[in-house]
Amino acid sequence: MKRPVVIALVILGILVIAAIATLSRGPMVLTKPEAPMPPNGRRIVSVPDMGEKIAPLPIYNVTMPEFRGITKWWNTADGQSLTPEKLRGKVVIIDFWTYSCINCIRTYPFLRSMHEKYADKGLVIVGVHTPEFAFEADPKNVGREIEKNGLKYPIALDPDFATWNAYSNRYWPAEYFFDRQGRLRRTHFGEGEYGESELAIRSLLEEDGVELSSMGETETMTPDFSKIKTPETYFGLLRGQEFMGTPGTNGTPVTLTASEKVEPNRWTAGGSWTFTPEYTQSDTAGAIFRFSIQANKLHLVLEAADGKDKMIEIFVDGIKTGEITINESDLYDIAEFPDAGRHTVELRLKDEGVRFYAATFS
Repeated sequence: MKRPVVIALVILGILVIAAIATLSRGPMVLTKPEAPMPPNGRRIVSVPDMGEKIAPLPIYNVTMPEFRGITKWWNTADGQSLTPEKLRGKVVIIDFWTYSCINCIRTYPFLRSMHEKYADKGLVIVGVHTPEFAFEADPKNVGREIEKNGLKYPIALDPDFATWNAYSNRYWPAEYFFDRQGRLRRTHFGEGEYGESELAIRSLLEEDGVELSSMGETETMTPDFSKIKTPETYFGLLRGQEFMGTPGTNGTPVTLTASEKVEPNRWTAGGSWTFTPEYTQSDTAGAIFRFSIQANKLHLVLEAADGKDKMIEIFVDGIKTGEITINESDLYDIAEFPDAGRHTVELRLKDEGVRFYAATFS
């Protein structure tokens, strides 16, 4: 046998062995993180992280991972658990989300419309709620948000990241598309690509002869991300990097003086505050929070430390624009800016015990 032929056969043999080894790894879905991970290894995906378009639909993995560590199910028969075996024969989307994430919230209309449009054609959406913050692991909070937002498809609570880790997931939101044989056919990380995602759903349904030709595509609006100039901001010690000044040590109250002039995309505070890894908490009535941002809208993840109502006055560039009451642990709409320009937002806290987790933008 000639030497080039021998070399070719050896290379072919190596590729076959590698392929067999890959398929024998078991129920692990591998993803490709598109940017460095933060200290806790998790990221909420916004516009720069949009997944690449994947068409036609190849087979990425032949096994759907098990649902691991799930502590509660919603929207299933008698609250029973789903399994890959029970889902066999259905086209399945696994959607990783967390309820205080604005990027996840903006996917609700698309997910609701896909459920309403294709559930009777063989589509099952399974929302896997994996919490970013501790309060999002509370089933009462999650159940409230499911009902408030009219999410009718099955949802699982994954408080300890067991299912998240089974997928090697790193993003909120993240979607995994499986065919009727339980094979992974598409992944998408972040918002957007709604048209591509619906086409993928239709393609997987039509593979087994479902007739969809008379059904038009669903239109879903996407925000103008080009106007968002301030990045997502965290206020706890673990990921907080935009505080103007020296934060207090973990769990120890510190008295702060708010800077009159706030640097772009940074924040300052006045009064007594306590810094923790996840959040920073105001300890006195009359505390002040100031933040310089540029976006169309500002949203804050806030929580009342004792669960009681907390009144907050909102000022934009020194002018009072409204008041809000904080009670539930949730994402709150704070201010809207039609010009998408640079503005300083100031919150004057009438009550003590408001926890600041994160700021997100639209």
